[in-house]
Amino acid sequence: MPPVARWAIAIVVVAYSAIVPAPCGAQGKAGEAPGASVAGAAAPHDSAKAAVLRQLLARTQAADQAIALMEASLPAQRQSNPRIPAVFWDRFIIEARARRGELVDMISVVYDRHFTIEELRQLLAFYDTPLGRKLLAAQPAIAQESVQAGQQWGQRIGMAIGAQLAAEGLIVTP
Repeated sequence: MPPVARWAIAIVVVAYSAIVPAPCGAQGKAGEAPGASVAGAAAPHDSAKAAVLRQLLARTQAADQAIALMEASLPAQRQSNPRIPAVFWDRFIIEARARRGELVDMISVVYDRHFTIEELRQLLAFYDTPLGRKLLAAQPAIAQESVQAGQQWGQRIGMAIGAQLAAEGLIVTP
């Protein structure tokens, strides 16, 4: 898989995890590894559960927020990857927007694996409470600020390691 594709997958995972936090104690189905792959996974078989999943993902705007986070991270990605032509990034975000439904389908599989229909209904009910509505309203800003914090954190770690390696004579500083 090309490095750019790995980056794209990673940013979607990170963005999504920042957008819709799982409730404390949320667990997958018995015998299932956390974070099991969704590639090629089938959509939920229970049509009632699938409908509730769609409602929840629509209410939380999960896919839209993941795409917004990708868009917000593109300037840093462009700067960090100057050998990748700008047209790649332009087309990437256009394609991500156009294929939004695929992301919703994939996220549905993840939620299906981790929540019962009753738990999904409880989540929907939570998002109808004042606190749930506040979380939904604040989540885009929280996610964007979290990405910025993560970038700053990563930059500090990178600079510290670079300085260590330079002090050890393993790299030459410019």
